[in-house]
Amino acid sequence: MLTETTLPQGVMEGKGSYNKHAAIPAAGAALARPFLEQAVRDANLEPEGDPLLIADYGSSEGKNSLLPVQLAVRCVRQRVQPDRAMFVFHVDQPSNDFNSLFAVLSAHPNRYTLDDPNVFPCAIGRSFYQRVLPPNSVHIGLVFVCRSVAKSPAFEDSRSLPRILRHGRCACRL
Repeated sequence: MLTETTLPQGVMEGKGSYNKHAAIPAAGAALARPFLEQAVRDANLEPEGDPLLIADYGSSEGKNSLLPVQLAVRCVRQRVQPDRAMFVFHVDQPSNDFNSLFAVLSAHPNRYTLDDPNVFPCAIGRSFYQRVLPPNSVHIGLVFVCRSVAKSPAFEDSRSLPRILRHGRCACRL
């Protein structure tokens, strides 16, 4: 009898699968928390003005983005007016499960919008190896990947991320 071997699907299969398997990447990225806090403290932010822009590069389905974005928003709030608007752009490939991402952003108990009505989540379906936002528009850039991203055109968008990468530090998703 001939048996068919089926390979297990990876965690990028959609329908919340990545979020179900996100504990290990989140635990490893937690080591970057002090670097993220320092990067936000060092970012060039005016206390008032136009909305601030946070980019979460490689957001996947969002569960690993909650704590670092929440931390970034909290750190930014300590430096700017409490009612200043912030956009958070979650960037991932067009095939990403954005339905799961927005389900997390609207219902998870640790969502970063829970206590801050002036934070507006958005999504961009494009690889961050392409330009995803206008040059010099990103105030805080978050990324956690295991390959080189320093030469990505997307990071031309960020005011802080290239400097952080050049110094061997990286503001990461926690």
